[in-house]
Amino acid sequence: MNYILIRIISVSIFLVSAYKWGDWKNWKKYYPTMCFVGMADLIYIAVFSDKPLWDFPTNFLISPLDELLLIFGCFFPTTLIFLSHYPKKLYSQIAYNSMWIGIYMALELINLKFNTIEYSNGWNIWWSLLHNTIQFPLIALHHKKPILSWIIAFIYLVVCMKIFNVPFLVF
Repeated sequence: MNYILIRIISVSIFLVSAYKWGDWKNWKKYYPTMCFVGMADLIYIAVFSDKPLWDFPTNFLISPLDELLLIFGCFFPTTLIFLSHYPKKLYSQIAYNSMWIGIYMALELINLKFNTIEYSNGWNIWWSLLHNTIQFPLIALHHKKPILSWIIAFIYLVVCMKIFNVPFLVF
């Protein structure tokens, strides 16, 4: 029951927030980066399917539908809001990224408190902090330089696969 409430509340907050603070007039300019974020989640699911680092134990939707709910209900709205208000000055960008990292960490701590997220294979809250610290600047970078951000994302993927002993080859 906790899972259902947390998921419904989270998705509702993200969707209402995107409705209120998202730059809907210019959504098309943010759409490629929204897809980048969604694709990154799908890549994680595919690459780490046999050795997941975190999981939201679902008792509401089947796992693939739950991932789609996360992508469309949380990650797309986050990206729209995040990019809609991204500042131009470096100091403001650092503060803005830090704010979003804090929001995502607070949400993760709530999920931990209610046992609606499970870590495995060596992942923990500190890895999540590092991940979020990489994720938000990478989202901003993708909006300006998509090819460079894909290169960095794939390097990050390979490093994570190495750190968490996810095999590259079948044999």
